[in-house]
Amino acid sequence: MPVLRRILSLHAQRYPAMELRDYIRLLYQSEFGPGHPVSLQEALESLEEELALAQRESYAPEYAAEAIGGGLCRSHLDPRLLSREDLPLLSRCLVHSSQPRGTLAGLWRKLGTLSAMAWAGELPLDPREVDLFLALYDSQGCPPLHHSDAYEETYRPHYRVIDRDLSLYAPALLAVDRLLRQGEGPVLIAVDGRCASGKTTFAQKAAQLFEACNVFHMDDFFLPPEKRTPQRLAAPGGNVDYERAASELFEPLLRGEAVAHRRFDCHTMTMGRPQGIPFRRLNLIEGSYALHPALAGYTQLHIFFTCSPQIQLSRLEQRESPESLERFKDRWIPMEEAYFDGLAVEKQADVIIDTSRLPLQEDFT
Repeated sequence: MPVLRRILSLHAQRYPAMELRDYIRLLYQSEFGPGHPVSLQEALESLEEELALAQRESYAPEYAAEAIGGGLCRSHLDPRLLSREDLPLLSRCLVHSSQPRGTLAGLWRKLGTLSAMAWAGELPLDPREVDLFLALYDSQGCPPLHHSDAYEETYRPHYRVIDRDLSLYAPALLAVDRLLRQGEGPVLIAVDGRCASGKTTFAQKAAQLFEACNVFHMDDFFLPPEKRTPQRLAAPGGNVDYERAASELFEPLLRGEAVAHRRFDCHTMTMGRPQGIPFRRLNLIEGSYALHPALAGYTQLHIFFTCSPQIQLSRLEQRESPESLERFKDRWIPMEEAYFDGLAVEKQADVIIDTSRLPLQEDFT
């Protein structure tokens, strides 16, 4: 478990007052998550109480969030970044993350890594003490542990365990939430960025967290054959039918109307029949080219997703066939990059989310 070993080593460096039970608590959280499901009201009341305590103690964590493995992180309740008005959103993130997960066998694999690292001298722990404690812990049924007194007194921690991607998305989610609280009218949000950087996943998660939310995809508005002139295709981002996107999607949404747009199928090169979608106040328009100048004026918040070329390629390799991967490498990625560079798209963003550090699928265990 190379990722887990890095996490344990990193926490040992950042928190030298950690004792054995603190390491076990970290591993327990990485396996089973934030614990039993709670209601939104319970989560909100708990967060309000803890943020108030963090404010009184002038809590100033060095990191907004820290990975703990298992696709999870400790998200710190930093009063410098969060207000009481932000807590309903955080409570929804907590409830969303409080799903049954993990196994006792998975926990013991991680505890075995802890023991091995102690015996190898990679952690400041007495390996004999580790193995004796783990034997006692096993006999007690492996219950969740509290932090040690030394850890509590030294660091005064105030955090919650949530899905790591939700923590990474936090700046964008908070921006959406704050925009919704500003008024009552339609809210249109553009989510642009590089392929395989997480735009669609973000939109899906946001739709789960926010009520009355529609998600639309720029892929539905690729340019049909009859409009593909050499001049049009030569322009940055020229492969999208911005006129149809404006008339069928953006303009009705701003008027508070239902949408009846047609989806263009890139495989069959045909246009589908109009599909009626009821109006909802929050509308996420995700996909490359959502921030093209022809459309950017319709949206109130601009979010840009990015990742490193190496991560982008590794994600595409996981999800695409060999033939499709070559098309991405030879055609779609160069077209995207020409659009980003030619129109300085990233500089137009209100929020930039770099997902390069999100773990790959094999890192979640």
